[in-house]
Amino acid sequence: MKRGDKMKIRRKNDNIVISNNNYEVYIQKKIFGGYYLKKFVKNSPFEMIEMREIRVDISEDDAIEIAKELLEKVYKSKKGFNDIGILPT
Repeated sequence: MKRGDKMKIRRKNDNIVISNNNYEVYIQKKIFGGYYLKKFVKNSPFEMIEMREIRVDISEDDAIEIAKELLEKVYKSKKGFNDIGILPT
């Protein structure tokens, strides 16, 4: 995360949303235990960058910590694009 990016945590419907200036990570609890974590470009619900499925029943606090790591992740391309967030297609 770049300096000056402030992380925010809020509840939206049945999800927990963690965001900074560029991205949002939605945490959705699964019915039979576990969580889905989905990372999007902020304010672009069709630009999903990454999705993770946690299949074990962990605490909400643990899911939030994993989501924070996902929010801070920087993606690098083999083609020399660095720190762009989204890989070119």
